[in-house]
This record gives sequence, structure tokens and C-alpha cells, in this order.
Amino acid sequence: MRKAPYTQRTEYNPHHVVAYDIETIVEDEPADGSFPPWPRHKPVAASFLCARWTPAGYQFAIDALVCEPGEEADFYEQVDRLLPVNATGITYNGRGFDNRVLALGAMRHLPGASLQGLSRQARAGRYDGTHCDLADAFSGMGATRPVAMAEICAALGIPAKLSTDGSQVGTLWRSGQRRKVLEYVMQDCVCTLLAWYHYIAFEKSDDRLWYLPMADLAAWIEADPNLAHLMPFVDCRPVKLARQWAPALRASAALEDAELRLNQQRDEAAFASSDTDPF
Repeated sequence: MRKAPYTQRTEYNPHHVVAYDIETIVEDEPADGSFPPWPRHKPVAASFLCARWTPAGYQFAIDALVCEPGEEADFYEQVDRLLPVNATGITYNGRGFDNRVLALGAMRHLPGASLQGLSRQARAGRYDGTHCDLADAFSGMGATRPVAMAEICAALGIPAKLSTDGSQVGTLWRSGQRRKVLEYVMQDCVCTLLAWYHYIAFEKSDDRLWYLPMADLAAWIEADPNLAHLMPFVDCRPVKLARQWAPALRASAALEDAELRLNQQRDEAAFASSDTDPF
């Protein structure tokens, strides 16, 4: 009997990620309250939280999109733009839902269009570093049944579902409370990103991937009055710990960098000295 080939995962890019989430509605809600099959879902809102490492620290940008009737093509073009091909996409159950819904919608409204960023995320497999589905990752890649993101967040001390939950999106959207839906989807992106920092720091055994970006995220949220709805994340336990320990880590990293440059200068000076022709 032939054994299945071993699948080695392509490495994630921890220094450039985009955490994203969508909110959807269906035309006819099932009378029994069950979750409709994913092809029936139509996106109404989406959010993309980009996090990039730079020598000056982590930088963040968040976008919230609305998918209006008749403007679907523009929506999917914007989604594609916000999923750059050099970033790792981060979702919670995105491989099984968000990516499927987005890909099907793009096929419908932009058939044959070149949407490389969205296509790249949609075709990413379980062991592909292009995309990290945290529902799968936290379950041990199928070792146990995935749980709701709120369960993971509760265990890690991350606030989740602050003002509403996914079951209420349809009612809120149809009643015109769009701002509330947009704030909710943006909050889910922050939850996803904070859960990602826990996961990748543990996987890499590198506390810098936990403390430093979360501390910078908190400072970014505090600096922008338009992000007041994200302030509960600044006060949560893991972010407070990150802000407490980040300065020492930065000082240690700066010292290591200085020592590295000093050793490099010494090596270059020694090489130049030995290469001098005495004759």
C-alpha cells in the first residue's frame, strides 16, 4: 500500500500579515435557525487589518468595506488590493468560509478578472504559508474539532464579540445599522490578529513576535480617535503584558544589533590589515 507523501508547510511571513474577516447575509433565512450553506451567503461588509514590521517598529492599517448592490465588482477589486501577494493572510475559519464566499462572489461578478491577491488566498491549502486559518491551526491541523473564535479568545484573555455577534448581522444590516456591523467586523480582525501573535510566537519560540507587535498595536489604536471602538483591546491582559515587557526587549535587541555591527567592523578591519602588502 502506497503511503501518502509527507506534506511540509511553506513558512508563514510573520513580518507582513493581513488579518481579515467578512460579514454576510442570506436572502431567505432558514426557518429552523440553522446556518445556511455557504454559497447562499452574500458579503455585505469586510475588514482588512494589515501589520508590517519595519526598522522603526510595526505599522498597521485597517480598512472596512461595504458591498453595495450593483457595486460588487468594485468591492472584489478592493478586496484583491488589500490582499497583497507578499503577505500571509490570517483568518479564523477563512479557508472553510470567508475565502470560499469571496472566491465565488468574484467568479460571479468579475469572471476571468486578474485578482491575484484574492485568488492566492482562496487556493491556499492547509500547509501553505500563504494563509493561516487559525481555527485549523489551534485545533492542531485537525487533531481536534475546531471551536468558535470566542472560545480561543476567552482562553487567551482577548476580548471578543464586544457588542454583537454574527447571528445578529442580518438584522442589524437590514435595519440600517451599518456602522455597528462595520465596527464589529473590524473588532473581529483585531481578535484574529492578537490570536495570531500568540500562535506564531509559540510556534517560533520567539517572544519578540508576541510582545513587540502587540505593544505597537496598542499605541496605534490609542493614537487614532477613529479607532475608539477598538480601545477594549488596549486594556486586555495580553496587551498590557506586552506593553510592560516590550521596552526591555527593544533595548536588548538594540544592544545585540550594536554588538553585531561592532564585530562586523572589527572583522573588516582585521581583514583589511591582513590583506596589506608589506612590500
